[in-house]
Order: sequence, then structure tokens, then C-alpha cells
Amino acid sequence: MFKYRKWYLLNGKKQYVYIIGTNVNHPILIYLHGGPGDSALPLVEHFNADLSQKYTLVIWEQRGSGKSYYKFAENEKLTINDFVLDLKILVEKVLTDFGKKKICLLGHSWGSIIGMKFILSFPELVEYYIGVGQVINSFKMFEKSKEYAANHIYNTTERQKVINLDVTFKQKLWYSDLMFLMNHLVKQGVSLYGKKSYISLYKYFIFSKEYSLVDCINRLKGSKQSILKLWNEVATIDFSNHKEFDVPVVFIEGEHDYHVPSEIVLNFYDNLISPKMLYYMKDSAHFPQWTRNKTFNTIVNALDSTRFSPNNKIMEV
Repeated sequence: MFKYRKWYLLNGKKQYVYIIGTNVNHPILIYLHGGPGDSALPLVEHFNADLSQKYTLVIWEQRGSGKSYYKFAENEKLTINDFVLDLKILVEKVLTDFGKKKICLLGHSWGSIIGMKFILSFPELVEYYIGVGQVINSFKMFEKSKEYAANHIYNTTERQKVINLDVTFKQKLWYSDLMFLMNHLVKQGVSLYGKKSYISLYKYFIFSKEYSLVDCINRLKGSKQSILKLWNEVATIDFSNHKEFDVPVVFIEGEHDYHVPSEIVLNFYDNLISPKMLYYMKDSAHFPQWTRNKTFNTIVNALDSTRFSPNNKIMEV
């Protein structure tokens, strides 16, 4: 196995990339972490290293996140398109480094927003796209999350607070409202399946050889500043009207995901008329790549573009 640790200058920002693989001739798979700002290098390395058996796995710490942390300036204009353009430069650099013409792309949650926008803008650079916890329509997503959370809260005051939440997130206290909703979903086990917190994942950061204590602290700071800077735009995302893509798309969805409700993706998938696949994973929620990592890795390693078809049915695993 080979490992490369690289700093790339992407649109003027120095960003960290960790690359693992077993054969430089393998296709390239770029992992887009969630958040915004939720860098995941230690988790991907621990749970998903088996992907390097088929792919050269590229784990990108996005600008302002984790090992790529820097403090955003108060007047810094930052949009989702900045991340899409960062990714384009990264793709071009990696393709040059490995002598390839296309990459495969895997986007999780927030990363699925970047991924979808990327394949819409630069399909010529992508062999196929994999969306995990895929964001399709933010407003519908938050409405369903809110409904689920409210139905599973027994404290009358807190339930009413969730019911009254404005999920356009244009209100003055939108950040505290968002955290309130997310915390309830986490406690209800529909984010990290079967767990009431993310604490079981912390050890992979603390004991990672790739992360220092400073990196762990920066990850927390990077997550908060990224949400504050980008969430208003995240709340407007809507891919609902796209029925066809110029690259094959794969969705891997957790049955119990109400962080980014999988029901919306299933409905979206039914209306797609381009080559597609969808794996519906039992006993998992928003993070199937970590809670059922062996099955997840097997699915991704088995992907073959010859199997993509507009007629593919949903597969339960």
C-alpha cells in the first residue's frame, strides 16, 4: 500500500490531501466529507481503507476544515461554488499526478451538494458519482427531519419548539435553532444509527497518527465557522428538477436516516432517467460508511459502469 500526504494550492488556499492506494493504475476515488466543515480523514482511513483495494483513495480536507483549517475573515465571501472550483483544481492536479482522464467521486451529506454541483458543471471529468446521505431539496429535508424529531420528543415544550422551527433558517437565532434540531436527531439515533451521540467516533480522531491535538481542535473550530458562513446557502439547495445526468449516479442511503431523510432520495431516484443505482442499507442511518463499513466498502468496490442502467431497481442490503 502506498500513502501520499500532499498540500495543494486550490484557488489560493492551501489544502491538505491524503492519498492511499495499492496500485497506481487503479481508478481514482475522491471522498468529499460532510459538514460543511466536518472533516473526516481519520474516520475514512479507519473504516474505509478497503476502498484502496480497487481505487486510489483521495481524502480531501476542504478549506477551513481539519488539517486545512484557517480562520475565515469576517468579511470573507464564501459560497458553495468556491468549494466546487476548489474541487475542480484538485481533480485536475490528481489526474495529472496519476496520468488519468477521469475520477470517481463520492460525496457524503454536505459533500453530496458539492458532488452534485460538480457533475452538473464538469461531467467530462467524472466516471461515476456516488452520493451518500444525498441532499436533494433542503427545505423538504428539514421539514421531514423536523417532523420526525417532533414525533419522538416527549417533552411538550421542546416538541413545540421543534414544531415551530423556521427551516428556511433566515431567523435571527437560526444557528441555535439548527443545533437544537440536530441534537434531537442525534439523541434519537437517526443520525449515527443506534447511538445517542457522536462520542464513539471521537477516539479515531484523538488516536489518529494523521491528526494532532491541534488538528482535533481545529476540526471543531472549522466545523462551526463553516456552518456559520455557508448554512444560509445550504438551506436553499434544490436538485429536484434534475431528471438526467451526463454521468452515472449511485446513491447509498441509510434506512433510518432522518438527518438527511432517505425518503426524499428514493423519490428522486424513481424519476431519474439516466444510468443509476441505489443501495438502501438496513440497520444504518446517516453514516452507513462507518456503521456498516464492510458492506459499504464491498458495494463501492464492486461498482462497475457496465452495470448502470436507467431501469435499475432499488437494492436493499
